[in-house]
Amino acid sequence: MASQQKIRVGLIGLNAPYTDIPTGTNWAAHAHLPYLRQSSKYELVALQNSSTERALQAIRAYDLDPDRVKAYGTPEDLANDPNVDLVVCSVRADRHGGALIPSIKAGKDVYVEWPMEANHAKSRELTDLVRARGVRNVVGIQLGYTPLLTKIKTLIARGAIGRLESSTFLQTTEYSGSAVPSHLTYQLDRKVGSNPVTVTFPHALEIITEVLGMVSSHQSLLVNQYPEVDVVDPATREVVEKARPNDVPNQVVFDAVLESGVVLTYKLQNAATISPGAKTANDHARLPFLEWRIFGSKGEIRIQRFKTWSINAGTVNDEWEANIWRSEDGDWLEVKADPDEFQHLPIPARNIGRLYEAFAAGLDAQKGKEVWYPDFEHALKTHELLDDMYRKNGF
Repeated sequence: MASQQKIRVGLIGLNAPYTDIPTGTNWAAHAHLPYLRQSSKYELVALQNSSTERALQAIRAYDLDPDRVKAYGTPEDLANDPNVDLVVCSVRADRHGGALIPSIKAGKDVYVEWPMEANHAKSRELTDLVRARGVRNVVGIQLGYTPLLTKIKTLIARGAIGRLESSTFLQTTEYSGSAVPSHLTYQLDRKVGSNPVTVTFPHALEIITEVLGMVSSHQSLLVNQYPEVDVVDPATREVVEKARPNDVPNQVVFDAVLESGVVLTYKLQNAATISPGAKTANDHARLPFLEWRIFGSKGEIRIQRFKTWSINAGTVNDEWEANIWRSEDGDWLEVKADPDEFQHLPIPARNIGRLYEAFAAGLDAQKGKEVWYPDFEHALKTHELLDDMYRKNGF
């Protein structure tokens, strides 16, 4: 593909705010659309939602040009549009296959949000299909592009803390395990494939392995302490349903030895909150929701986040606090990322933008994929890991 030709995008899942009731996370609106609107490399040419009318509603709601952006109500109709080069899927995980398979069979390139599908078996089917059809593919695992991580990788490569030895990563969610907001109840059903085990943990693992190396061996512990969960209204925080069944673990412990020799301990846990969205005691005591420590033979790097536990939306540099301590000088020094070229975009769109840029650069390469980006083969390894963790923990 010539570098001056824009990649024409068909976007699945850009929902208009049909009611005042939240539904899902609307990731397409928060992360994809802001980048696509201003991109010199991509052009949004089609939307596909659950009906043509809903696609038209989204075109109107987001002030898109109806003469330039077509509306479709089925994956097959989108797949048959010859003016679409890349189909981007941003819907619930268990609907990814149905949304993308027609476009893959039509020979279109595809971008799928993480998780690829509801489970390892279905993700493998998608991976086998894109391989057989020879279409380029990318997965929304974008945290490795965070500028602060690039800076930390550089420090480590320069030997700033000596030989890498170990690392701990602690995430404390803002939500109690006993309640869930009504628009996220699908996370209580493990068959859907979108929950803290399959989303929060893998995104954290992606940045860990990006900086420290891939997993060589591992052990895990998954525990469901809340087989029944109350559903609350996200606006009023009132309980609207008592004791909904939940089969998803709320506690994750992951111990591993990485290929670099680093010994890793990861923990995902719940905060004690009154209801989802409430501030925790940690916020008042200035204890971090997220703390990542990297230990070397000559020092330590400590990365903390105090405003939120979430890391899969990209970050403003000052929302992370990173410091380095070296035995040779004995002082904690602040680590700052280089200026962000996507500072003008909303936070969720920044790493997504960097991922789009990497994919476009890969398409421009004359000899194939010379610029790395996470593809289906890469993501399938994480699905294999999750499948192994579930199986060994009796889920």
